[in-house]
Amino acid sequence: MASAKSIALLLAVVASAFSGVNHEGDLNIEPQAFRTYDGASHPAETGRLWVRENREAASGRLIEIGFVRLKSTAAKPLSPVVFLAGGPGIPGTVLGRVPVYYSLFEKLQAISDVILVDQRGIGTSSPNLECPQGSPPAGDVFLTETSFRDALTARAGACAEAWREKGVDVAAYTTAASADDLDDLRRALGAEKLSIVAHSYGTTLALEMIRRHGEHVERAVLAGVQGSDQSLQSPIAFDFALRRISLMAAASPKLHGAFPDTYGAFQRLLDHVSHQPLAVRIQNPKTKEPVDLKLGASYLQFAIKDMLPNGRKAGRVPALVYALSRGDVSLLAPAVEDLYGGLMTGMTAMQYSVACSDGASRARRLMGEQDAARSVFGVAPLIQLDERICAAAQAANPRAESLAPVWSTVPALFLEGNFDCNTPAYQAEEVRAGFPNGVRLTIENGFHETLPAPEVQRMVAEFLGGADVKQRAIELAPIEFEPGKY
Repeated sequence: MASAKSIALLLAVVASAFSGVNHEGDLNIEPQAFRTYDGASHPAETGRLWVRENREAASGRLIEIGFVRLKSTAAKPLSPVVFLAGGPGIPGTVLGRVPVYYSLFEKLQAISDVILVDQRGIGTSSPNLECPQGSPPAGDVFLTETSFRDALTARAGACAEAWREKGVDVAAYTTAASADDLDDLRRALGAEKLSIVAHSYGTTLALEMIRRHGEHVERAVLAGVQGSDQSLQSPIAFDFALRRISLMAAASPKLHGAFPDTYGAFQRLLDHVSHQPLAVRIQNPKTKEPVDLKLGASYLQFAIKDMLPNGRKAGRVPALVYALSRGDVSLLAPAVEDLYGGLMTGMTAMQYSVACSDGASRARRLMGEQDAARSVFGVAPLIQLDERICAAAQAANPRAESLAPVWSTVPALFLEGNFDCNTPAYQAEEVRAGFPNGVRLTIENGFHETLPAPEVQRMVAEFLGGADVKQRAIELAPIEFEPGKY
């Protein structure tokens, strides 16, 4: 027999549907096929939950949280599993369409309902705070660190202002607010507890959910952990990653000594480009007209830094560095074009607001600046949390409690790739210190993204099903270096 609580919830939803007016906590779910990018169609449900944009404001303006629910095939499902994607700014419903991720969710359906959530401000949630199209950046946008920062600052300010003019409280789009949205969703679904699978920034949200509503979290899988006050990346972590790649490439018998010292070659390249910038011609992705750009040392630091945590790109770094040293920019041109286009059409006000409101403590910023002085990447890993960008976006200031470590008895599985320089394993250990029921699994030959690996997916499903995964080990295929392909 249905409980009084579930009957009351049902009556509220029905009343809302007939009135045509939505109220806080209203939930709408309907069947709809979920199509993955391989063309396959899967039975699913799409849902929308109405929550307050700013729970501390008197206005009571409502926004919608969109999600997809994949129903469990189990006779007696466990607590629903919520998937939290990275970014911030990657919708769960988009990543769920990627076949290698959908294979994970199929495994999880054997034990629980799986819920792919689009956090407030992105994807199928409404409003979707995509930035309006901007003007083409200047030809020197990638020439100096200052010109790149100026472009990002202008983009953040214009984007946030455009949404504020439409009545959106941009500063209300924070990790803490999204954590409360998750608990509202749990309550609306009638679930006593949720389990969580999270990656990268999604782990920041998962940890905030545990901090604020830990009594309603059954289990958590945290892959590529970005904990409290860890949003600002470490330049030294990227420096060490390049040194390791350099040693491995030099020792690779398949490369026949083609790249004897990638690290040293990159240092020399940066010195050369600081005096004589590289010239590259790309295509404006909107107008299809040619665009001539100058690339300075700061852009190369940013570009190589972005490749190192990615298992699909790290093996291309030596070939790219040596090609650039010869003045051949053809391997880099696609990445330049992508970033150039992103400055016009990419990004969302949500990602600025969330990243800036998570922020970094003074101590973390000081550590980053000190490390930058000792790293070949300089301040490139720190640009994403530039204080001028955050001021332009008028984001909320970081909350002191959100910068503090999390203590919780929630059983948690910490997954870390030993080649992950975005969220290095030593940072995950700092977070795990607050989880007495936490289990660490370092994935050999793993980079920042480990969830697509079938071995990892089986481990995740076993852990969420209640299995003891201590003393387990996973070793992925070793990195493969490409002799000249980018």
